[in-house]
Amino acid sequence: MNMTEGSKDMRVVNQAVPKVDAEALVTGKAVYTNDLAPSDCLIVKIIRSPHAHALIKDINTARAEAVPGIECILTYKDCPDKRFTLAGQTYPEASPYDRLILDQRMRFVGDAAAIVAGTSEEAVKKAMKLVRIKYEVLEPVLDFRTAKDNPILVHPEDNWKSLCPVGADNKRNLCAQGVSESGDIEAVLADCDYVVDRVYHTKANQQAMMETFRTYTCLDTYGRLNVVSSTQVPFHVRRILSNALDIPKSKVRVIKPRIGGGFGAKQTAVSEVYPALVTWKTGKPAKIIFTREESLTASSPRHEMEMHVRLGADKEGHIRGIDLYTLSNTGAFGEHGPTTVGLSGHKSIPLYGKAEAFRFTYDVVYTNVMSSGAYRGYGATQGLFAVESAVNELAKILDMDPTVLREMNMVREGDVMPAYYGETAESCALDRCLARAKEMIGWDEKYPCRDMGNGKVRGVGVAMAMQGSGISNVDTGSVAIKVNDDGFYSLMIGATDMGTGCDTILSQMAAECLACDMEDIIVHGVDTDTSPYDCGSYASSTTYVTGMAVVRTCEALVGKICERGAEYLGCSVDDVEFNGAEVINLKTGESITRKEIGNRVM
Repeated sequence: MNMTEGSKDMRVVNQAVPKVDAEALVTGKAVYTNDLAPSDCLIVKIIRSPHAHALIKDINTARAEAVPGIECILTYKDCPDKRFTLAGQTYPEASPYDRLILDQRMRFVGDAAAIVAGTSEEAVKKAMKLVRIKYEVLEPVLDFRTAKDNPILVHPEDNWKSLCPVGADNKRNLCAQGVSESGDIEAVLADCDYVVDRVYHTKANQQAMMETFRTYTCLDTYGRLNVVSSTQVPFHVRRILSNALDIPKSKVRVIKPRIGGGFGAKQTAVSEVYPALVTWKTGKPAKIIFTREESLTASSPRHEMEMHVRLGADKEGHIRGIDLYTLSNTGAFGEHGPTTVGLSGHKSIPLYGKAEAFRFTYDVVYTNVMSSGAYRGYGATQGLFAVESAVNELAKILDMDPTVLREMNMVREGDVMPAYYGETAESCALDRCLARAKEMIGWDEKYPCRDMGNGKVRGVGVAMAMQGSGISNVDTGSVAIKVNDDGFYSLMIGATDMGTGCDTILSQMAAECLACDMEDIIVHGVDTDTSPYDCGSYASSTTYVTGMAVVRTCEALVGKICERGAEYLGCSVDDVEFNGAEVINLKTGESITRKEIGNRVM
């Protein structure tokens, strides 16, 4: 099968096909985490801190524990004193190990102070009102501009640690710090005819996927912790729970059901640790369902950032130097703090690859607000907003069409990008993309604006962006495909379908490669016990990274089918061909069906 002949020759790929789980969704079958949790499992809720910064001096749970139906009330005294990160990242995680499941120190309004578990929501809510917590209220750090080297420390503890050299220092309120540069940026900017010097601020944005954070946990027959959770990163959740509970990873099994949206928020293990601790302590099934308020106030929003951009150019509009300093607010904890900040510079500065010099400097600071995390664009959105705004302001100063300014300076295919780890832009159609966009929008007729004749004008604007698929030299994708009796296939994937349709897309690719119908392929959702390892679904990677794993695995499987077919036909493997339905001896015309091969192998 020739996979390079173009989509017009594709049988399944590039065709309109029903999603593999479409019928279950439209008929309302039980597919989500809360659907799968048993009705008699313990209800878990969190008592949250009303203070931005405080120490718990005493917790009185006696009256609350007397409420009928209350199974347990857990505090920091019931948790391992072992710090971990909730960031779903490949090991070793760049994010610092700065969390406990429950801590004596409260670091933001909404931080978890205690866990209440009971047989009904009513009992749990009643008990929550009866728990008495005495706080020593401390002065918080709320302005991220004053956080670095502030005498008030968000993480003064000695068992805080950073596994990677990202410039983290908890005694300076630093989650990460770094600089990358090429050329003498100060000398270049001093020699420029024009320098745009601006500061841009982007606030934290919260994500609102339809399904809030939720997790169901239980112990299986072998005493292992089974976790059903709405997550983008099941394999990372397994490691996170192992670290948090201080138990072997072999004791944890994570199952990913259907997800009602993620957007990056569920690349952080926001909800899993709480019912997991309850189940591990009590041996009983437990579930937590975040309210919408909790999802908005105690989860994983986009990082607030302030970006200082200096952009230098000559009179003709050639951009000669770019200097970017990013200050990022990671909040109370460091999930994704060291990694999101990098994209603010590495996905914006390289757009202008002809610059003689660049410098990208950043600080990621702790503050006493809700911790941030992954959200669509992962830091690139903030940096692109700043740099592209500065370029547009430069165009205004030069009295130049901003598209023409970009055409002069943009990176093109084959260019080396010093600001993107020195890589070469081997796949880049930016110039053609901009030209097509100008044509589609009617830019030349509309720029800069049109007088609508009613006291109003309509303007047009332009900005560019870059995005890749997956994280180079980090992300991995894998699949397993087997031929069953009767010749149908089982496709086992570790990638997470969070509404993006990857279960369907990967099935399409497998059906294309194996020259069969999609009905011949069974897709298995993610189960860390049986699925091949996958980093999870993020960074626009699944179709490209895991998709190529599908292609290569199918190619290997076709080779094995041909080997078995040749063996059963009594001929050389070089003499056979597999057409998707049967293996044919090209010399004699004799054949054996896929179904028969499957049954004979079994």
